[in-house]
Amino acid sequence: MTSQRREKLRAAAELQREIHRRHGEDAPAVMAQAFAASAATRAQRTYREAMARNRGQRFSVNDLILPEKVLHPEETVLDVAVGGLSSDTFPLLLVTDRRIILTKDQPWRRWRILREAPAAEVLGAEVEPRMLGGRLRVRVREGGDIVLKLGALQRPEEVAALIRRLVAEGGAPQ
Repeated sequence: MTSQRREKLRAAAELQREIHRRHGEDAPAVMAQAFAASAATRAQRTYREAMARNRGQRFSVNDLILPEKVLHPEETVLDVAVGGLSSDTFPLLLVTDRRIILTKDQPWRRWRILREAPAAEVLGAEVEPRMLGGRLRVRVREGGDIVLKLGALQRPEEVAALIRRLVAEGGAPQ
């Protein structure tokens, strides 16, 4: 490791300690907000802000490249639901101002879109509790529903409520 890189790591660690000293329990939220603010595109910024709302859940995804792989740079991510563990990763359901996207990180094809539907084709959404976890079902006008298997229900219910509100209001706010 070069001395320049070592110095950058030391500075980053010191900054992290300072944020923890200043903000205590709120430090993860402050760091997530700072990370979101550093984004180059609207898609990156809004995706990071939406993912920060999921920080209370136990999951781990390598999603740094997700906005570039899945989203248009000017697309706005309104919220994200994290699915239950599937094939060593956590699938995500993204609600944007343009569409609903079900995506999954796959080693041979990073962040592949499994299903998507334009916002105008979405009819509603609900969370279906099951014995273990549940399902977030997004009803689509044509074709099959978009279904995300869940491990936790609270955040996905918030996402389903957002989808229902958007459908009732005729689409995403501009």
